[in-house]
Amino acid sequence: MLKTGELLVREGYISSNDIDTVLSIQHKRRASATLRTGQLFGMILCDLNLITPLDNYYVLNRYNRLMSLDHALVKNTIMTEEDVAQAKKQADIKNIPFISFLLETGQVTGETIQELVFGLFHIPFRSISDYIFKKEDRPELTAVLGRKDSSTHRVIPLVLKENTILFGITDTDNILFIRRLNERYPQYRFKVMFIPFSGFSWFHNIIYSNHDGGKEHCPKIPVDLSLLLNFRTMIKNPELEPDAVKTLYSSYEQLRQLAGNPARPDYLDRFKEFIRINHEHLSKKYQTRNIEFSLEKNGNKVRLMALPQKKR
Repeated sequence: MLKTGELLVREGYISSNDIDTVLSIQHKRRASATLRTGQLFGMILCDLNLITPLDNYYVLNRYNRLMSLDHALVKNTIMTEEDVAQAKKQADIKNIPFISFLLETGQVTGETIQELVFGLFHIPFRSISDYIFKKEDRPELTAVLGRKDSSTHRVIPLVLKENTILFGITDTDNILFIRRLNERYPQYRFKVMFIPFSGFSWFHNIIYSNHDGGKEHCPKIPVDLSLLLNFRTMIKNPELEPDAVKTLYSSYEQLRQLAGNPARPDYLDRFKEFIRINHEHLSKKYQTRNIEFSLEKNGNKVRLMALPQKKR
């Protein structure tokens, strides 16, 4: 079974050298009684700004390697399995997020929730009153996340700073929704924090007051392509790693369109064949199946780069 670092390498988020860096940090922490030793592998990568909490959650969830909040509550003897199951049932009945139900009923303290969600997901839990809403940012924030989607997913855009948007989320499932939303708007950087449901309800009425809710605006901001240009993915066998090829294709097409090129429907099959042929050619030429793919932009042209990697 692949470890967390190996999964992140497979998905193109980090390199093998990054794994060595984290292992070195963990070794030093184990040798020092004054440093925190139990920090998860992905959390250290987040501390180093090598991945985002959204990336880490997505990859671990995809491979069923994610420790859920439910499990953490039981593992840390904060609640029993029976209490967790009953609380989730009652939260569904009251139609409020599980985290907010625990706080509302006093079964878990705010300090405990803060420690758990940050330790598991590297995402803080904050009061929404800590942030100041700027009315001039309303058109851009509500264009990225409309009233309907905000209500459905119980997610709210809070702060816009340059090309970064901070979202308030109310449950762990929101992390995947925010990541999918970011794929639609790669010109932004998305960050998240957990907020109580009461704070969501209060701020939702503020940001969407007098909002037309129908017509979406298209604010013009400087497009930041660095996230796509920094994308890397290692592919050992294209036929056995279709998801990795699709992720590469998605990033490639996003960069093409942001560079001013028209979308190309039904191009995925041709792209897969292109990757297969070039991977086979490079594998034979350099005697390695580890091919790292990345993207390069020159004007409005986007090139796919392939770099053979020596076996470790």
